[in-house]
Amino acid sequence: MKRRKFLALGAGLGAASMTQSMTGVAQALGETAKTAAGARKPLLVRAGMSRHADGSEGPHPFQNTLVRSFDSDGKLVALVLPVNNYEHNLYQGAPLHVHHENDEWLYILDGEFVAEVGGVRYRLKRGDSLLMPKEIPHRWSIAGIPQAGAIHLYTPAGRMDLAFDDPPKKDRPPTPEERKAEFESFGMTLLGPPLTRQEIEAVSRLG
Repeated sequence: MKRRKFLALGAGLGAASMTQSMTGVAQALGETAKTAAGARKPLLVRAGMSRHADGSEGPHPFQNTLVRSFDSDGKLVALVLPVNNYEHNLYQGAPLHVHHENDEWLYILDGEFVAEVGGVRYRLKRGDSLLMPKEIPHRWSIAGIPQAGAIHLYTPAGRMDLAFDDPPKKDRPPTPEERKAEFESFGMTLLGPPLTRQEIEAVSRLG
């Protein structure tokens, strides 16, 4: 009998405690929703525009930054290489590097790219996507088709939005040591050069 009374009492206390807990959770969720509603806002970026580091917007001649770290509470950076004619940038792209904080996701809007992730090379066409996880060395380049475009997402944001801002103008190219230090300032390690034209064309021929 004592055990039954104890269980009945425990059930009653548990129900009361659960009711109080659920009430507390509901109140907390309500406060969170209010806070989120006040802190976060929809972000509209018109075609051809880019978000600048000071929060302003304007055109960018090459790659558009659409979502910055301060837009997403540090969770996401979104960049677009707009579909355009990149005849003067054929066979050019990122050098071999590794992110220590960010996963990188690449989606091909048009044209062809070649990416190398962990030593494996991929030929990417329109509609293809590729995840390049952090701590895995990778590089990518535009292939042999001038009309190209791609979306890059980085999560968490880290400082990757700043990595694509126009650097201060200098009267000379950066030294290898300065280039490595620049990558390190954005949470990356520079490991080697970009893919060569011969390497890119070899992957393209494999189809």
